[in-house]
Amino acid sequence: MNAATEKRDCPLCGAPASRAKPTPYGGADFRVVQCGDCGLAYLDHLPPQHEFEDERAWEVSSVSHATQRKRAYPLLVGLHNATRFRMHLMTKREPKRILARFARPGPVVDVGCGAGINLVPPPAGLVPYGVEISKSLAARADAAFRQYGGKCVQAPAAAGLDQFPPGSFHGALLIGYIEHEFYPLEALTRLRAALTDDAAVVIKTPNYASLNRRVMGRRWSGFRFPDHVNYFTPGTLRAIADRAGFSTHYGLTDCNPVSDSLWGLLRTA
Repeated sequence: MNAATEKRDCPLCGAPASRAKPTPYGGADFRVVQCGDCGLAYLDHLPPQHEFEDERAWEVSSVSHATQRKRAYPLLVGLHNATRFRMHLMTKREPKRILARFARPGPVVDVGCGAGINLVPPPAGLVPYGVEISKSLAARADAAFRQYGGKCVQAPAAAGLDQFPPGSFHGALLIGYIEHEFYPLEALTRLRAALTDDAAVVIKTPNYASLNRRVMGRRWSGFRFPDHVNYFTPGTLRAIADRAGFSTHYGLTDCNPVSDSLWGLLRTA
């Protein structure tokens, strides 16, 4: 794999790298810094983006990350696996069901769709489309989506969304995606252009404001280097969505401080 690129300016507000503040988090090659202007936490360097098409693709890196985490924190991983029943104590959220409540019937797009599992089978009336950087996952999503009248484009998000005419989609899913995106403001801006003026977007990302991150520190499950390159709080997620032309809406449990996940609903109207 190639070396990391030059230092990165803030991907939210564009503040120069020189104004970023260090944090205790990161590895030998990649450090988490925090913008001194807007407060966004992000990786100070990035590997070449094309590596995420194959050698750093999710289906490869997720296995490696799980192995490394088990080796580094065996007791923690063992406790997590032994208490997985806790995940079933609350109703599981289904992103596509949430999207179906807010989006009009018609075409919808899953950005960073992986193999397409979040939209297959689609709720009645929705036609699934996707954009995915991994070559192998994009091929699987494309085969799945075409059965329902849609397709998947293999490309980075902004370039993939540019292949669709303005106003193509009635809604979108951003599930476990924006933390991976090298250029999140550009991607969200392109997404806004690809949506209708009454569209809805369901988003989920690791919650950098969670109490668990403060307690677990470097062992927090939301850290994945260099796969996760942006770390959002409710405030910074709202800020970047606003810059891209969205309004942000949080439900009662979307910003739960004891949850590692941050959920939200973005609207174009």
